[in-house]
Amino acid sequence: ITGTSHTLENFLDGLTYTITVIAVGEHLPSEASQGTDVQIPILPPSNLLVSSQTETTISISWDHVPNDVISYEVSYTYQGPCSGVDDSGTETVAAPLTQHT
Repeated sequence: ITGTSHTLENFLDGLTYTITVIAVGEHLPSEASQGTDVQIPILPPSNLLVSSQTETTISISWDHVPNDVISYEVSYTYQGPCSGVDDSGTETVAAPLTQHT
């Protein structure tokens, strides 16, 4: 690299990378710069759709997220009374990767 900037590519989502730079002289390289940690976020699922619903169930689907996703977490919020609960709330359930469609 001959300039003072460069674009790095092909990182995996969800990992933290430490990036350093070394100046290369005519005879010897420099010591490495102080490292900078960069975390690559995991992309969110897209195209969330309700595929069917009944009085007691809702079936949903979404597009698979590439890379090393091992499961999905599905959350929903309800409002008003529900099974004797007087307040709004949120329940989170784990959806294993094998259940995505």
